[in-house]
Amino acid sequence: MPTLTHIRGALALGIAAAVITAGIPAASAADILSATPSTIAGATLAVTPPTASSPPGVSPDVFFDDTTGTYYLYTTNMPTKTYTSTDGTNWTEAAGAKLPQGFDWSVVKLGPNDYRMYYAAIMPNSPAVVKCTNMKKALFYATSTDLLHWTPQPGPLLDDVGCGVPHALRKPDGTYVLYYNTITTQHGIHIATSNDGLAWTTLSGLIANDPDLVDPAPLMMPDGTFLMVSSTTGGGRGAQELQILSSTNGIDWTHRSNALLAIPNVSVLDPSLKLINGQLRVWFGYAPGMDHNNSKIASGILTLGSAPAPTSAKPGSACSKAGAKAKFQGKAIVCKKITGKLIWARVG
Repeated sequence: MPTLTHIRGALALGIAAAVITAGIPAASAADILSATPSTIAGATLAVTPPTASSPPGVSPDVFFDDTTGTYYLYTTNMPTKTYTSTDGTNWTEAAGAKLPQGFDWSVVKLGPNDYRMYYAAIMPNSPAVVKCTNMKKALFYATSTDLLHWTPQPGPLLDDVGCGVPHALRKPDGTYVLYYNTITTQHGIHIATSNDGLAWTTLSGLIANDPDLVDPAPLMMPDGTFLMVSSTTGGGRGAQELQILSSTNGIDWTHRSNALLAIPNVSVLDPSLKLINGQLRVWFGYAPGMDHNNSKIASGILTLGSAPAPTSAKPGSACSKAGAKAKFQGKAIVCKKITGKLIWARVG
C-alpha cells in the first residue's frame, strides 16, 4: 500500500511568518464580505493550531450542513477518514463512514439529501504526466444522500489533475468551475468550466500567471465576487505558505503579494475555505518540519479588510489625512501630500 508521501507525490508546499491565535470576530459589515484587491490586502487569519487530538492528515475538505448544524470533515491520510463536529474545531471520527478509493476531496450540494464528492485517484496503469510524482492523478466523483456513505461513479472526469488538491465550485446558477493543478501545459492552478459538473472544458492559462500556486480553495461570496485561499509549492523553496486571491468573475484573479500565513519550518497546505453563519473559516494541513506524514488539521478565522468608503470629493480636492483611501465614481482614490498640500489623487 502506498504511503501518504507517495499518495501526495512530492508536494512539499511552504510557510514562514507567525501563527496568530484565534479570536478575531466574524465579519458582519457588507463590504467585508466582498472579495476585492482592497479587502484581501488587509486580510488576516486567526489560527487555532492543532492539538494532540486533532485529526491527522492533509487535504481537508469541510462541508457544513446548515439544517443540522453539523460539520463534516474529510481528510487524506492512511487510511482516509470522515469526522463530524458541532463547532468545526473539535472532531469525532464518524464510525462506519465510507469514502471512495481516493483522496483530495471536494463536496458540493446538488439538492436536499443529494451530494456530489469530487476526488483524485491514482491511475496505476497510466504513464505519469507530472514531474512531482511517478503516478498519474485523475479526477473522479462519488454520490451520497447522507454525507457519510459515498458511492463511486464511472470516470475519470479529467485524466490529469497533476499535483495539488482540486476543488470544484458550484455556482448559484447551477454551473461549475473547477480549479486544479497540472504541469501538462504549465505548472500552476488551472481552470475548467462545466454546465453539469461532469463534462468539463479546460481554459488556457493559469491563475495569476503564477506557477508557484497550488491547492486552490475557492468561494463565491454573497455579492458575487470570488475569494480564494491557496498554498505555495514548497520543496527546495522552504515551507509552504497560505496565499489569498480575489476575483470579480472566478476566472481572472488578483493575487496578494504577501502571504496570508507563513510559519517558519511548518508547511501549511491544502486549505478548505467556507463562509458559515457570516464567518469565513479555513481548514488546512499543518505539517511541522515540512513533513506531510506528521500533518494534522488546523483551522482559522479569516477576516477581510474594509473596502474604501465612497466619497463625493473629486480628485484634486482637499483631504485631511495622508494615506486615507476612498472611492470616487467607483474608482479608488487616496489622500496624498502633493506640493505641500493634502489632496485626493487617483490610484495608479
